[in-house]
Amino acid sequence: MLILEKPYVSQTLIRTAIEHNIPVLRNAMSEKIVSEGHALNLLDDEEFVAEYPKRGRLYTMSENALGWLVSHLPDQELLDKIALLKDKATFRRICQNMYPDFFFCEEEIVKLNNVNPDELTFPLVLKPSVGFLSAGVHVVYNTDEWRAAIRDIQENFHKVGTQFPEFVIGTQKFLIEEYIKGEEYAVDTYFDDQGNPNILNIFHHRFASESDTSDRLYCSSRALYDQYEEPFMNFLVQLNKVLKLHDFPMHIEFRYNGKKAIPIEINPLRFAGFCLNELQTHISGTHPIVAYLNNIHLGKEEMWRGKEQDIYSFLVLERPDNADDKEIFNEKKFREDMMDVLELRPLADPTIGVAATAFIRTDDAHSAELEHILHLDMRDYMRI
Repeated sequence: MLILEKPYVSQTLIRTAIEHNIPVLRNAMSEKIVSEGHALNLLDDEEFVAEYPKRGRLYTMSENALGWLVSHLPDQELLDKIALLKDKATFRRICQNMYPDFFFCEEEIVKLNNVNPDELTFPLVLKPSVGFLSAGVHVVYNTDEWRAAIRDIQENFHKVGTQFPEFVIGTQKFLIEEYIKGEEYAVDTYFDDQGNPNILNIFHHRFASESDTSDRLYCSSRALYDQYEEPFMNFLVQLNKVLKLHDFPMHIEFRYNGKKAIPIEINPLRFAGFCLNELQTHISGTHPIVAYLNNIHLGKEEMWRGKEQDIYSFLVLERPDNADDKEIFNEKKFREDMMDVLELRPLADPTIGVAATAFIRTDDAHSAELEHILHLDMRDYMRI
């Protein structure tokens, strides 16, 4: 069962939902898609709630759907698990036995001024205990940056928080935690009806520099699975000894410090956002949501057969801040500059802030292309 929401639903997902006759909640987004000529299997609120116990598995496009779940779905166990995973402080407490040396503490927003920064160890991360995207998140390297972060939170965070339900962004408490060093990775996984984890995607989130926080480039390869599938799977097994999840999808961001995979955050009931989990459809031909809804396990041997030396990547190509609303993404130039563009998804809406997303393939002979992508000037890829 699917709940489609802003900011984006791909044509691939729409076709998949129709081909597999997946029940879709009737809301503004799904009705818009139907109005464009797509025959989705729409269910009204009552029909969707009645069908849920028969299906037992639910997938949401984004945190925008969580408010509907809280208001309508009578599955308190599921709602409790979502709330637990959305609360970053509670999640840190659950993982405390797995990471006994990891520093974190929670403070009410009104008491942040009382925290003595001289008693803190920098760098650290300051973020809402319940959060969405990067709202209110600060990486702090010294006492001056700490004071600046506190001022910004007190002046601006409540404005952001009022745009979302408390369930999505909590506005009362903040988490202070140590900065996790190491390379960043992301995993799409689901727990089956027996509570066993199944990994559907592993991505290496690459950055242009230490100060880069963009989502420009995520890569996947057989070598990546060989190196990291086991430690990520070990974490999921240990985590579920505590959480007891079943029939449950999630997207997890990790940093790997050379010894351990340490989770940054977990996004419940979805995989990588913006439909970018669909990179897997280019690797194996299987849609991750179909795999989850139908209890399909994707083994790395079958997934990467014949592609052992290739790197598959998804790109988020941001819209330049100074781009005119009439400017659009230059597809022709981008295809000419890349080795193998598997799929290109231009976005016409300038308010989204993304010019296009792309799926690409590179081989050893073109490995420098990935580093080049990290430094692209997107002004060179816009046209009238």
